[in-house]
Amino acid sequence: MALVVLAASPAMADTSQASASALRISLVGGGLASSGTATATNDGTTESISGNTNPPLSVLGSQSVITAGVLGQAVHAFNDGTSAACAGVVGAGGAITIGAGGSCLVTPSGSVVLTLGLSGPATIAIEAEEIYSSCTATSSPSATGTTVLSNARITSTVAGVTTTLLSLPANPAPNTTLGVPNVLDITLNEQTSSTTGQLSVTALDLSALAGTLASVTIGLSSCGPNAIAPPVSVIPLAGMPVALGLGALASGIGGGIVLLRRRRADARA
Repeated sequence: MALVVLAASPAMADTSQASASALRISLVGGGLASSGTATATNDGTTESISGNTNPPLSVLGSQSVITAGVLGQAVHAFNDGTSAACAGVVGAGGAITIGAGGSCLVTPSGSVVLTLGLSGPATIAIEAEEIYSSCTATSSPSATGTTVLSNARITSTVAGVTTTLLSLPANPAPNTTLGVPNVLDITLNEQTSSTTGQLSVTALDLSALAGTLASVTIGLSSCGPNAIAPPVSVIPLAGMPVALGLGALASGIGGGIVLLRRRRADARA
């Protein structure tokens, strides 16, 4: 009986997934520079990670938008049906990783500058210590996300003199929009969801001069959807006849012993 119960008992396994992309730049003339995407998946027992979690700036090719700094696109898919992602840019010497509980761990170092191009005599740029997004998801299902910008600002440099056109909030609310009239359109902490338990977060999405100067997407993190996998028998169906056979044999032996004891009792009576 124990064997039959064991064969019928299900084994549950939660699946999880996450992806992260640090930087995408649409260049003047239609070119595209991208840091690529790191992806993590887990079938409930084993995590698989593809893509580069710490891509060098050289993956962006010959672009001149960002020439110093660190790209980070960390991902983790845990065995318990949770997943986490963290993506963005930090100053040279910094790092972006994921902690044991799925939290985003960022070590800033110096500053990062993204030169968007020229608007008349002015050079327009983004300067910050760090710009990144993060997300987590569970198989319950649920998902949350956030964006952090440290000392981030849009600058204009003319004849060697730099002025701040716009200071960016450190912890913007989801889908915060702002900009510089006729120059920049910016969305911070852009959050979208395709289904319950799935969330994509973009730290900064910028279009300069309606995209004719540059379009930049910084820190795209995506988590979920994660799910509870269908029940799987502890003993595969192919092994079920064996289990049932062993169960029947054990039952027969037990029944025979009980019958023999009854006969002996009757004889003594």
